[in-house]
Amino acid sequence: MDLWERARAFAGEAAKRSQELSAEAAKRSSALVSETAKKSKEIFSETASKSREIAAEATKQADLLAGQIKHLASDLPVPSIPPIPAIPPIPAAASSVPDAAELECYGITDDLREFVKGMTINTFRDFPLQDEPEVSDVPTVSNVRQDLNEWQARHGTLVLSAVKIKQ
Repeated sequence: MDLWERARAFAGEAAKRSQELSAEAAKRSSALVSETAKKSKEIFSETASKSREIAAEATKQADLLAGQIKHLASDLPVPSIPPIPAIPPIPAAASSVPDAAELECYGITDDLREFVKGMTINTFRDFPLQDEPEVSDVPTVSNVRQDLNEWQARHGTLVLSAVKIKQ
């Protein structure tokens, strides 16, 4: 039994030592947490103070730059805006009712009229286009290109006036 007594005593000492170590660890842990919290507050306080200083300096620099920009801008000449060119008037002949000979001369046939009458918005939506049209040197009025020759312009005008549009 002597062995059992010694084992029990050893276990008791180990338990007592374990409790002492746990208590010491708890004290040190508490002190460490307290010190960490204290340091964190100090760092936060320093950071906030530095942030305010940096913000104040940035505001001061921004105000200085704004003043310089206003001064420089006041010295710049303001360009005049060019007038928008007027749309050329439609010739008087275009407003008159076209005769059959003129329609035939410009290719306005009964088949073409029927074809145009059958067009809908889906005709244009379904028509495949290139992704980006090439940039051209053709003059424009607002966003409308002016690249039709006289014959094409008259043909288009006659087609539109010869076909009754459904609405």
